[in-house]
Amino acid sequence: MISILEILTEHALVIDFGMLLVIWIVQIIIYPSLSIIEDSGFSDWHRRYCSKIGFFVLPLMTAQFLESSSAVFFVGSILDWCKFVTVILALLVTFAISAPCHRKLTKLGRNHAVLDRLSATNWFRTVLWSSAFILSFIKY
Repeated sequence: MISILEILTEHALVIDFGMLLVIWIVQIIIYPSLSIIEDSGFSDWHRRYCSKIGFFVLPLMTAQFLESSSAVFFVGSILDWCKFVTVILALLVTFAISAPCHRKLTKLGRNHAVLDRLSATNWFRTVLWSSAFILSFIKY
């Protein structure tokens, strides 16, 4: 297990950069496009998006969580704690707000109130994951 944590620590900046890229692509390109997809194709497109985006974000989120929590446990610097808190908050927003919004869109189809909430609350994740990258860059 230690070797996995060492690998994650050595690649923390790359992992955080990956999350930075994903979240900004989602915020600037994907979520705005949800408003302009034709109603007839929305449900199918959204279902496919939700099933495929996980292949990219779940490994990154898991690696980022493991790296940041191990850094707090083994080193515990103020930068480690700040990054850990930003990662935890980003995960909380993801699983408490964003994922339920996506489930509603899957169930209901296009719903502008849900889309507006999803886009607005995604700014929290965008700021948090951007902050995690900046903290990782400072540590590097």
